[in-house]
Amino acid sequence: MRFLRNKEENVSKKVWFFLAYTVCFAIIAGAVFSVFIINKKSFIWVPDGLQQHFNALLYYRSWLLSILDTLATEHKISVPLWDMRIGLGSDVLTTLHYYVIGDPLNLLSVFVPDEKYMELFYNTMVLVRIYLAGLAFSAYCRYHGQKPYSTLLGAMVYDFCFWVIIAVRHPYFLNPMIYLPLILVGVDKIYKKQKPWLYMGMLAVATVSSFYFTYMICIFVAIYALLRYLMLFGKPVLKTVWYWVWRFVAYSLVTLASVSVILLPVVAMTLSTGRAGAQHTFSIMYPLSYYRKLLYGFLIGGSTYWSELGYTGIVLLAVLLLLFGGRKNRGLRAGFVLMTLLLLFPFAGKMLNGGSYVVNRYMWAYSMLVSFIAVKMYPQMMEMHFKKKIALFWAGITYICLCLEMLGKHQKQYVLVALLLFSVLLVLIVGTGKKMKEKFVFKAALLVVVMLELIYQGWAEYAPQAGSYVEEFATQGEALSMLTKDAAGSLVKNHAKDTTYRYESLQSEEWKNTAMQLGINGTSYYFSLANPDINQFQREMYINQTRDFCYSGFDARTMLEVLSGVRYYVVPSGNSGLRPYGYNVCFNRGTLGAGGQYEVKCDAYENDSVLPLGFASDAVIPRSTYEALEVTEKQQALLQGIVVEDDKIPSALADTKTETEFTDEDISYMITDMHNVELTDQGFTATEKKASVTLSFEGIPESETYFILKGLQFSEEGKTLTQSKSRLHIDVTCGKITKMITFLTRKNNFYSGVDDYLINAGYRDEKADEITLTFHEKGTYRFDEMQIVCQPVKQIAGWTKSLKQDILKDVVMDTNHISGTLTADQEKLLCMTIPYSSGWRAYIDGVETEILKADTMYMAVDVPEGTHQIEFYYCTPYLKTGAGLSGLGILSVIGIVIFRYRNGRKKQKEME
Repeated sequence: MRFLRNKEENVSKKVWFFLAYTVCFAIIAGAVFSVFIINKKSFIWVPDGLQQHFNALLYYRSWLLSILDTLATEHKISVPLWDMRIGLGSDVLTTLHYYVIGDPLNLLSVFVPDEKYMELFYNTMVLVRIYLAGLAFSAYCRYHGQKPYSTLLGAMVYDFCFWVIIAVRHPYFLNPMIYLPLILVGVDKIYKKQKPWLYMGMLAVATVSSFYFTYMICIFVAIYALLRYLMLFGKPVLKTVWYWVWRFVAYSLVTLASVSVILLPVVAMTLSTGRAGAQHTFSIMYPLSYYRKLLYGFLIGGSTYWSELGYTGIVLLAVLLLLFGGRKNRGLRAGFVLMTLLLLFPFAGKMLNGGSYVVNRYMWAYSMLVSFIAVKMYPQMMEMHFKKKIALFWAGITYICLCLEMLGKHQKQYVLVALLLFSVLLVLIVGTGKKMKEKFVFKAALLVVVMLELIYQGWAEYAPQAGSYVEEFATQGEALSMLTKDAAGSLVKNHAKDTTYRYESLQSEEWKNTAMQLGINGTSYYFSLANPDINQFQREMYINQTRDFCYSGFDARTMLEVLSGVRYYVVPSGNSGLRPYGYNVCFNRGTLGAGGQYEVKCDAYENDSVLPLGFASDAVIPRSTYEALEVTEKQQALLQGIVVEDDKIPSALADTKTETEFTDEDISYMITDMHNVELTDQGFTATEKKASVTLSFEGIPESETYFILKGLQFSEEGKTLTQSKSRLHIDVTCGKITKMITFLTRKNNFYSGVDDYLINAGYRDEKADEITLTFHEKGTYRFDEMQIVCQPVKQIAGWTKSLKQDILKDVVMDTNHISGTLTADQEKLLCMTIPYSSGWRAYIDGVETEILKADTMYMAVDVPEGTHQIEFYYCTPYLKTGAGLSGLGILSVIGIVIFRYRNGRKKQKEME
């Protein structure tokens, strides 16, 4: 009876805790996020939330529904793995895994009846993630025997710390807050020789949800397991250490193997992308300003490098007590010191970010630690003698005064509010009573104060009259239209009958990735993992793309547009000079975003003389020959033959000599005007912002005019470049056309090795005669070479016609499959303007043939003389290998289940 009574009491406590947690969560969330409701904003942050997260979620829902529809109607499983509408064409799994694929919560999107409700679903899932994070944290605390009240305090801090306030714009940044506490409970269960299923299950969910965060989780799990070992077993003994290391490694490897079907392709793509291998300038220490912000940021948030803290007064008191509270809690103290040390050195941020660049996107783990410190230290705080409470009070006040001194005057009014709340908190702690009634009143008051601090922190960041962060989010109800009817591609959608061609936009407010929602092929891309061959092509062409994972076309350079099958071009009305040569037929005019913040009128043009998806030629250009050319010669060569690696040229075509013609002219220029600019041996020094220099020259009529800078660098005398100052801009103005060079120095997190730039100043029937450079920032702009080149366009039509003599006809694009018919009068290379990937397989009349990398980023096959059926099939690289490993992993899990079952039965019999 006593057992049943205790069990009922435990259930009752859990129910009451759950209700209390839910009520407190609802109050704080309602108060903090009411700013969004009042200002009619969604949780969709512009730009990333719109172009990436919400866009990917919309796509994912349609993707899942298509799989289910095929299963229901055709009784087969057909999973689309390649989509030409993502960038120039991309793998679905490796591109969208980082955002939506694998996250269990996103699977619920299939139940959304219509895409118009997807914004509501998106917003709801943000709140659900935060709510689940607190429950997971509470589960960890309760497993470790912490009392419900202190657990509730810690859960509220965990749910609404500053990391959450900022990470709302990246919903999947909230996921590790759910996974980590449960994985750590799993670690403790293994140490107690209990079942490992929680550890293995949550590690599997974390891995399929986000490989990026799982990498960090694994590091923190290893640190946690080490500290827990020392706390449980004391001094390490080799035999014991090996026993536990082997156990954890075995469970982890089996778990990771079981999800390799997703893990292996994503890891392979991550390792191949240029973003992971970019070389940045690295400093041993952060700037001094970072440490100042870190100090006050612990209380109110607002640091840099994603070091978002913001934990309120209760956590500050708990940490102070932990650090100066004697020999107790040595393991917890060691964990805090270690995690704080990681925050102090850039090397830790770089390594925890996969060795890419310095950013501290692991504050969710730090937040769990400090929130648990608050839970753990609260009872000790209550039991302290009065003198110690007074000492703690003054330690807190000293900290607050130091923070006030660090902050600028314009921010002090917000810190004063924090100081007021903190002082109330301290008074409450000092005045704790001993009677039950007094304890209840105190606890209620303390909970209210903590909730008020958290509400204040959220409002101080979001409210228009304070941090104004809410203004960066999309207005309610506008996100879907921004990606569909208000996107530039909407002017093309109904006109484009042949969907194998692409469209491009050069209007200033066009959102990237919109082709995914429009069902047509585009040229823009903005996702974290990108095809490295596309990046290489952009470097060879000096295209002004600051980030490897973010591109928006070919800068209206006619030859590149024609080569890539860009048939449709959209420009702002009244700016027809921005369109490439040959795009003369205006087939649509419209107003995008009518009546909204981003309203713009646009015109859509067509050029029916571009190359199709597949074209064949016997003109082959060896890669070595191509690489020796200047950038303007390279783009001309691409329209006169197909570039392939020297050792991959078919023997029948090896002796064919390809004569390439180059018509570009390097134009001499004079500096005729300088405004706040000084000429140096290696470039220009802008002595003021918006300084300018004018270059005069005599151009060539009926040509595109290019401005070229090679080896561009920037420095500011006597100053060290900050992260914000490492992104610079130069306006290039030629006549009515102004374009901007945006370039990053090695100090910038997103620097990817791009130092050479070619800006297309537009096509003109008459000759251009002047280019003005305007430098947005003061400093010295150095470069190895500066050129003005004119590129006549009259040969383009002839070169294009020659490549269009033999084209792939009757093209069918199906799920992971492209087919067509080619008739050739002799052996030729068929070039497919589809980004190269090792996942493609090609077949000629049913016989597999090798796919060659063509024109740096496309692919080609060697086709014999005659009429042939050409087919291409796609499967995500390493997907099949990963599926095989997953099968082995699942079998291993079954083996562990059987082993544990038999071992348990054996022990039970021995006890009998």
